[in-house]
Amino acid sequence: MKKRAIVDRPLLIITIILCVIGGIFVFSASWPTAVLKFENGYYFILLHMRSLALGFFCLFVSMNIPYKTYKKYAIPLMIIGLVLNLLLFTSFGSDSLGSTRWLKIRFLPRFMPSDVLKMTSIIFIASICSSLGKNIRMFRNFILIVIFTGVSVGIVLIRDMGSAMVMAVALGSIILAAGIKFRYVLILLMLGGGGLYYNMTPYRLERITGFLDPFGDTSDLTYQLVNSLYALAMGGITGVGLGKGVQKFSYIPHVYNDFIFAVIGEEFGLVGAASLVILFFLFIWRGYLIAFNSKDKFGKYLALGFSTLIGVQAFIHIMVNIGLLPVTGITLPFISFGGTSLMVTLYATGIILNISKENSGSIK
Repeated sequence: MKKRAIVDRPLLIITIILCVIGGIFVFSASWPTAVLKFENGYYFILLHMRSLALGFFCLFVSMNIPYKTYKKYAIPLMIIGLVLNLLLFTSFGSDSLGSTRWLKIRFLPRFMPSDVLKMTSIIFIASICSSLGKNIRMFRNFILIVIFTGVSVGIVLIRDMGSAMVMAVALGSIILAAGIKFRYVLILLMLGGGGLYYNMTPYRLERITGFLDPFGDTSDLTYQLVNSLYALAMGGITGVGLGKGVQKFSYIPHVYNDFIFAVIGEEFGLVGAASLVILFFLFIWRGYLIAFNSKDKFGKYLALGFSTLIGVQAFIHIMVNIGLLPVTGITLPFISFGGTSLMVTLYATGIILNISKENSGSIK
């Protein structure tokens, strides 16, 4: 009798723990803003819990869909992702804080199409690389991959540099694992650098120059970073206590999204912040174990791409909060106030868990 396949329990448990931590700190971080703007301290946490419930429904669904199904629909999924992002350049694009990253379509809640394209592009590139096999080392196939990768990352880069960086690293991890020649990797890096330079608007350049000297900057573009550093300093080793942080009181705008790690550092201190970093390392480790134990190339590339996507996004967010990177507007996976990002992240995690069923019992 064939043994029933089970998902990777450590990865599932880590995911649940991260989501619980996220719920606690979204509530703590959003309370002052919710009271000030809506006279209801529970406003944001109720929305977050709704997104979290939908997210776990997405995880349950994707965990039970055979991952090989996505290979059959890789092209239409990629087209959907691209079309949604192209709609940002139409009247459907919704402006927020001077950047058009959101879509507002009638009868649908506002969402970020870049989150959808992150997932569909990983499925698409994983499908191409697994189909090409060793032929990926041929120059014409490299050009094919460059075109598809460049188009997907480039469309996102125009509106959202942070998401484009995360996508580029995730897709790059798949391409490297597929065995592309190193000199081709150098070409990709040069093309990526050229794309960043070409899209370096004055506003983005000011953010970078301000980041180099945040306390000396007078343009107000680094006040979020400065107050994030104050929050982390106030937290010390063990923190000021849950709910007792002060930087969330209008000192850091959208603290429950882009700077929630600073709230965790202030209220739970270095101990809490370090524990969260360890949890993300464990998530990546389990994801990579699943990837490199997969007997199927497509499964390997999917698990690798999604694990890298979530891990890189987490560490970019953390590095921004501690002043090691310019402000990017990147949220912390599983933790930040949820919407499209939370649901897509949980759906992607469900795909990794489905892949783990293939190796049930072989991963320690």
